[in-house]
Amino acid sequence: MGNHPKMNHHGYDHHGYEKCEMPKKNWYEEKEPCPDRVKGFNLCKQRNELRCFKHCEPISQPCDALFYNYFTSRTNFEFSGLVVIKNTGNPTSGCSMQIRVTDRAGTAIVATVSAGASVPIFVEGLTSLDIACLPNEPELPVPATCSGEVIFDLEYCATRLCL
Repeated sequence: MGNHPKMNHHGYDHHGYEKCEMPKKNWYEEKEPCPDRVKGFNLCKQRNELRCFKHCEPISQPCDALFYNYFTSRTNFEFSGLVVIKNTGNPTSGCSMQIRVTDRAGTAIVATVSAGASVPIFVEGLTSLDIACLPNEPELPVPATCSGEVIFDLEYCATRLCL
């Protein structure tokens, strides 16, 4: 019984993360560097520092099989890490999401996320991420929009301002 409140608190934190309750800072105001070594790898060269890009964005778009963009990088930064796509639609009548990624490996549809599901996608050198919503069963009353969240937890190397 003593552990029960901890479990509730942990569940609350998990739901808070899923509902896009991220820090209110803009990503470009992020001054705190990530650890120089992430998961045992030194991802940056000597004069660079590893920085974080953490962002949560709601998905709300027509269920029309057209791709809508959720991330574009025109910099030479190497955005690498984890992207989680969550489809919050109704599992019986909702749309499924197709995820198209352009990164160091090329451009490909890397996942289909069913309504009510979430899929983690690891990327390296991400330059673009697009999502299309597809109706599952044409005879079912499919909602006009599909909804969910895309959560970016990426690292990139930035030049140090002082030596």
